[in-house]
Amino acid sequence: MKVRLALTLVVVTAVIVVAVSLPVDDIVHALTGAYAAHPTATLLATAGFIAAGFLLLLPASLLMMLAGFLFGLAKGLAVVWLAGLAASSLAFWAGRTVARPWIERRARRRVLFRAIDRAIRSKGFLVVLLTRIVMLLPFPALNYMLGLSAVRFRDYLAGTNLGMLLPYFLFVYLGSTLESVSALLQGELSPGRREILLGAAALAAVLLLAVLIVRIAWNTLRAELARTQDQA
Repeated sequence: MKVRLALTLVVVTAVIVVAVSLPVDDIVHALTGAYAAHPTATLLATAGFIAAGFLLLLPASLLMMLAGFLFGLAKGLAVVWLAGLAASSLAFWAGRTVARPWIERRARRRVLFRAIDRAIRSKGFLVVLLTRIVMLLPFPALNYMLGLSAVRFRDYLAGTNLGMLLPYFLFVYLGSTLESVSALLQGELSPGRREILLGAAALAAVLLLAVLIVRIAWNTLRAELARTQDQA
């Protein structure tokens, strides 16, 4: 848990540095113009780009933060959810069909995946839901691996798209704050002390809630994995 939190902070810091160094204003202006002229097409194109990134195993956190940065929390969350729905469905069926031999050679060597596979046989929806919340394995890679398991597609799809709401929200929310952080670092924004405290408190509350939910989910998943291990 601590390692994942540290990695998340590193990713956020790196994205902020990139946002400061790149011509962000020009990029945002171009995308804003495209969105104003063709809002639906721009949202769908971005969702397609993010879905392709998921399928190609690109860093999911960066892709989710990109949506928040470009479209804000509400629309960014909708874009990421749609991208995740498409990518998780395609990856699942690829793992179950055309890509199965290649994925199976790699997935079966993971002790953790074998434990998850055993647990899924009795409680498919619950185990998929918990693995998504806890993020034991990277979201894009787990899409392919779960295609190897015995989980029913409807349980997989429901567990994935409910369980990923928390990671989606967290990273899209972080991405939606990057423009303000970039402007602050460049001296273009001078918030008062009250605004800074409120912003910091909101971010801390979101992170604390995420940690609590993940901890509960991890304890539940660990108990389920232990139970199926005893029955094996």
